[in-house]
Amino acid sequence: MITQIYSMKSVEEALAVIEAGADYIGMAPPQRLKGGVKAPGEISEEMCLAILEAAKGLAKCVLIASNDDEDYYCEIVRKYRPDFIQITGNRVTINGRLRDRIKETSPDISIIQAVCMDGEEAITRAQKFAEYADLLILDSIASEGKFIGAAGITHNWDWDREIIEQVKIPVIMAGGLGADNVAEAIERVHPFGVDSLTRTNSSSPEKKGQKDIALVREFCRIAHSY
Repeated sequence: MITQIYSMKSVEEALAVIEAGADYIGMAPPQRLKGGVKAPGEISEEMCLAILEAAKGLAKCVLIASNDDEDYYCEIVRKYRPDFIQITGNRVTINGRLRDRIKETSPDISIIQAVCMDGEEAITRAQKFAEYADLLILDSIASEGKFIGAAGITHNWDWDREIIEQVKIPVIMAGGLGADNVAEAIERVHPFGVDSLTRTNSSSPEKKGQKDIALVREFCRIAHSY
């Protein structure tokens, strides 16, 4: 079972999360906000590059991006050369043209498309995305509906199970997952991987947005037992 942990803020935090068991680590580079939505946990270009360098050979790195300009996705792939790019947002989603442009820029990169799990219609969306993406991540959406993920809430896992049964690419399960519910999620849905952001963050106001390494470790330990 693959574990993916968002969102790295520093090299030290990234290395601690990897040591705690994360297989994939995610980060949000600066978003070009031409119609885009600022990603939670955005870090500077310099920090993003430093984390990517430090994580080489230790974990796979995922860059999250939300923008309505397809050029932006090619730009960040060219600049950062991550293992994965995760397309998250409601404006631009993966299609044949964008897939080809990204792959021409970086042939070895894998594309993760986020699926907004806001109803049964998500099943149809996932089937469409699976024609072009390398992986899907099934995530909840906050009430304001601007950004897929970082909501800290679960959704109907029956939809996840239906998608996994129908598509032929790996599926990562996300949305309000933590150490207390990841085992149930895995047993009910049987995904390729599980993702955590808010439920492995520190609860301390002084450490808002930072990872709680003990929670990360327990989340990864449980997931890796499957």
